[in-house]
Amino acid sequence: MRVRDTAVGCVVALVLGSCGGDDASEPSASKPDLVADLTVTVRADGNAGPARRRTIQCERLGPKAADATCRSLAGLGADQLEPVPSGTACTQIFGGPAVARVQGELHGKPVDARFELSNGCEIERWDRNRVLLGDAPAAG
Repeated sequence: MRVRDTAVGCVVALVLGSCGGDDASEPSASKPDLVADLTVTVRADGNAGPARRRTIQCERLGPKAADATCRSLAGLGADQLEPVPSGTACTQIFGGPAVARVQGELHGKPVDARFELSNGCEIERWDRNRVLLGDAPAAG
């Protein structure tokens, strides 16, 4: 009898679990499809410094977007956030201790990009993504 009760309990749990309920992976009627859903964290004084965080959520990018930030992200793709390829020759210019991280989704692709100002390539990459990160903080 006990085995049967346990089996019935398991079947009920499986049925209830697969009926939808609170499944976070299902799209929510209240949350629109987002082209950009990003969290940007900038630390001007390096990893140990205070963080400035902002969230960017856009239903569309470019001139027809309702939000100014979303309008300014026209043409931004996940590939633009890719790290500098290893073995790239870069000028040895230190731009300061600032670091940044961009996480979330862009055009349905996961994004987890880290930025720094350790050399000319990284400084150029930061500048290329200034619309997300803001101006590189001055070395101080």
